[in-house]
Amino acid sequence: MTKRELRGEAELATALARPGFTPAQRDVGALVELVVAGAEPAATRAAPALAGLREVARIAVGAREGLLADDGARARLLAVLGLLARGGDAVARTQLLAYAGDAALPVRVRRAAIVAAGKLGAATDGASDAADARAALLARWDAAGDAMAADERRALAEALGKLGGDDALARLRALAAGGDAELARRRDRAVLMAERDARRDAVSEVAVDVAPPGAPLLVRLHARSGLGGLLADSARDGGLAVRGTGDAHADVELAGAWQQLFASRLWATAGVRVPLAGREPADIARAIVAARPLFAAWTRGPIRWRLGFASGHRRAVVWRVAQDVAAAAPELLNDPTATTWDITVDEAAGALELSPRRAADPRFAYRVADVPASSHPTVAAAIARVGGARAGDRVWDPFCGAAAELVECARLGAVASLHGSDVDASALDAARANVAAAGVAATLAIADARADGPDAVELIVTNPPLGSRVHIDAAQLLCDALPNLARRLAPGGRLAWITPSARRTGPAAERAGLRRTFATSVDLGGVRGTLERWER
Repeated sequence: MTKRELRGEAELATALARPGFTPAQRDVGALVELVVAGAEPAATRAAPALAGLREVARIAVGAREGLLADDGARARLLAVLGLLARGGDAVARTQLLAYAGDAALPVRVRRAAIVAAGKLGAATDGASDAADARAALLARWDAAGDAMAADERRALAEALGKLGGDDALARLRALAAGGDAELARRRDRAVLMAERDARRDAVSEVAVDVAPPGAPLLVRLHARSGLGGLLADSARDGGLAVRGTGDAHADVELAGAWQQLFASRLWATAGVRVPLAGREPADIARAIVAARPLFAAWTRGPIRWRLGFASGHRRAVVWRVAQDVAAAAPELLNDPTATTWDITVDEAAGALELSPRRAADPRFAYRVADVPASSHPTVAAAIARVGGARAGDRVWDPFCGAAAELVECARLGAVASLHGSDVDASALDAARANVAAAGVAATLAIADARADGPDAVELIVTNPPLGSRVHIDAAQLLCDALPNLARRLAPGGRLAWITPSARRTGPAAERAGLRRTFATSVDLGGVRGTLERWER
């Protein structure tokens, strides 16, 4: 290899900062030296890049590590060995576990191996890797006994908490921290993690058919920005008492089972609102514990929860709350991975929101097929609602995609017929699958919305292809299609759609003889559009 072919450490450090840069095997030596040097951020970037070179990286790491006298540099290279082991390198795993149990190594080096071994449960073959790592770390735990250095014991406790297992849990529960506050903190956290893992195989779900205990609950229904008013109206139509409305939510009173909320098809997520007495971890923990009767009534199986914040991440607070809740209500399992309940702290409102994560929602079960830029089903439901689909309507979607708008119109009433057209045959295949799953009949055909379509329809509903996944001028397409759409509307007919540019499509609709009667700006997930209703 010539000097020209080799990249120096400085050049490689600069290259690692570029998004998408992929090192070659010729860079392995320089990557190793960047890790050894430990200068940030180059060392942190070099470690995963080096691990991506697999076997050649393992050989280079082993050769260099054996020549080092600096414990910190050796520890950093063992972290790379851990990344290789997690990526499925069996030789790296064997070497790593040998380091974790080698009493002759400096404590800092062995501790690095222990920390890396504790992450092996997340490897490709998680169960096997976790079992091997657990056995090696337990052997080290038992062999060292009381003579183990404090920082190594802390690392072992944390690693065993991640790996879990009955034997690990027994060691952790029996561990006396003495006056070591940091060891006590890590032990308690490790016990929480191991206990939740021990019960992870048990099925847990929210019972949507059970009435809540006690007084009616305040539930916040969340929708896309701009749909709050429509959401509130749909909730009222479903028999729910609305207690407040925002741009993207509606607060409703729920006295019955969760499934009563399914009467509204416009909400995407929902949660029970619980007042907070304060913002401290103890206040949050008390509010969660106070919700035990609700969790118990509405959860089948273990009650698993995870905590988040409406803005920002606060890991220290999360762990403090988890410890306090476990002490007061051990049946409530903090489990971010397999949670049944998401608990969100809304500090601005002084409230918690308890959101069912594993609750069967039948509203959109018909959605068995999809196409790029398909409507979210709650947006499709909003379009159908704005259009006012009613009995006897002949309904047409000229850009039907996967047919969500047509199905949502059918859900609103006994329409006379459904017609969908699109220029994409694969979209029509998805539409056929969805209308069949919904149990409705629709006539679907390849057609150009600018020239073709059924005659004399009472309602046109559509959400044309928008967003970064499609490369067309959607506003111009709608302008070009408007004369044809207007011609095919029966007298008194309605057009409900989402336009990416009301400024451009509005004049075209007026020239076609239509009158706008409703408009709201809607967040479509990265792109905004205007949901409108036009009448002939």
